[in-house]
Amino acid sequence: MAAESDRIVFVSVIHTDVESVEEARRVVKEIRPDVVAVELDHDRYNQLMNPPDEGDIVQTGSGDMAQDLMQQLAILEKSLSEITGSDVGDEMIAAIEEGRAVGAKIALVDRPMMATVHAMMQVSVDEIYKLTEMLPDATKDIKGGGASDLLAMLKEDRAVNDLMEQFRSEFPGLANVLIEQRDQYVANALHFILNDVKGRIVAVLGAGHIQGVKAALKQLLQ
Repeated sequence: MAAESDRIVFVSVIHTDVESVEEARRVVKEIRPDVVAVELDHDRYNQLMNPPDEGDIVQTGSGDMAQDLMQQLAILEKSLSEITGSDVGDEMIAAIEEGRAVGAKIALVDRPMMATVHAMMQVSVDEIYKLTEMLPDATKDIKGGGASDLLAMLKEDRAVNDLMEQFRSEFPGLANVLIEQRDQYVANALHFILNDVKGRIVAVLGAGHIQGVKAALKQLLQ
């Protein structure tokens, strides 16, 4: 079954990174796969195709802790994108555009965002509150000039894997929902695609998901 997984070319990307956009486009153009699978669900795809007006991402303090956490994450990513010049999802759009140019099918393989938010409601309130409280300070650091250092660090060998392990240690419930459950969802989707097409697949995924998706897919192919 190893030959089956060999048909998938994984592209590890860092969101809001210009080099990741170029790499996603380059790999799809070079491989010319039958399918381009991207880490998006339908709602997020539609948001990328029809972005909200500037200023729509605001801190409202909705009282829904899961929604507030997702909102703080969006604010953090927006701050990064303003500095790097690459919006969140640009690497996915690039892969989709290049995929269409080479005649590939496009697969949106991420778990629906609302399902993830719903699952977060089962996570300890203390975990959600702790991370939500940390994110504004992280956003300030990025705006204060920390974005370049952050991106450089993430590109170092094993940096992303080490960061994921630290996140799992400090936020096990959130790690399960935001990382592990989504890794399994993506692996299931890729497994379905492998059974549906005979050619090659390019899977464009955030760097923090590559290891988990590969491990989950290996289990499915046994």
